[in-house]
Amino acid sequence: MTFILKASVLGAALALTTSGAQAASVKVTIENLSEENGLYLTPLLNVFHDGTYAGFTEGQAASTQLEAIAEEGMVGSEIDRVNALNIGAQTAVATGPAGFGSMPGQPPVLDAGEVSSFTIDLDPTSNRYFSFLSMVIPSNDTFIGNSSATAYELFDGAGLFTDLATIFVDIDDVWDGGTEENDGQGAAFSTAGGTATDTTGTVSSVSSLDFLFGQPTAAGFIVDGADVGTRLASISFSQVAPVPLPAGMPLLLVGLGVMGLARRRQNRS
Repeated sequence: MTFILKASVLGAALALTTSGAQAASVKVTIENLSEENGLYLTPLLNVFHDGTYAGFTEGQAASTQLEAIAEEGMVGSEIDRVNALNIGAQTAVATGPAGFGSMPGQPPVLDAGEVSSFTIDLDPTSNRYFSFLSMVIPSNDTFIGNSSATAYELFDGAGLFTDLATIFVDIDDVWDGGTEENDGQGAAFSTAGGTATDTTGTVSSVSSLDFLFGQPTAAGFIVDGADVGTRLASISFSQVAPVPLPAGMPLLLVGLGVMGLARRRQNRS
């Protein structure tokens, strides 16, 4: 009986220690690098996964989930798709610290110059890689994101934080969803009015955002190309130091407890 008690309790303590070693808290910080009267970003979807998730593929038609992000900045259906993959991925949405959404009732967008950050607990195995998606506004179907599932590695094969360098999203890193004409008509966050024209194109890279310059916005200004610059956003990472018991301490404490129980049994005998 005493041996069974020792084995089960010690086993539980070992599992606790192991699981604690696997968890990692990471702080993610997103900044819109446009200057005043530049471009806005819709709430940015962050996906932490095992390297098998991809939000889109260049040269292929956008999924309905990507279309919802690229045209309206709506991430809910893509989060549902990520969860349905059953790969242990985690998602988080970074919103603006204040202000309004690209559509009525939506969470705040990231204004030019604004910073959004959050901290999330990750599993270095199932959340080893990072991907992101966000709509550029005002636009018809322009967005940012990474097409390669393994482009950004947060943890190495041993589960150690990689100190991933800051991701800088430049103007030539922007994507066209291929689902609407880029004429500003019916574009989210734009007050140009009109009706969007649907297209059946494919996801492609955008080398210039000239078609967005001069667009009137819901914030009351005209997009000025001089304020957009060449760099649109940055995403940076830092590991948050946990404050657990020293390594092996849970096992030691439980072991001492088991020894005490065994001694009491011997004394009673």
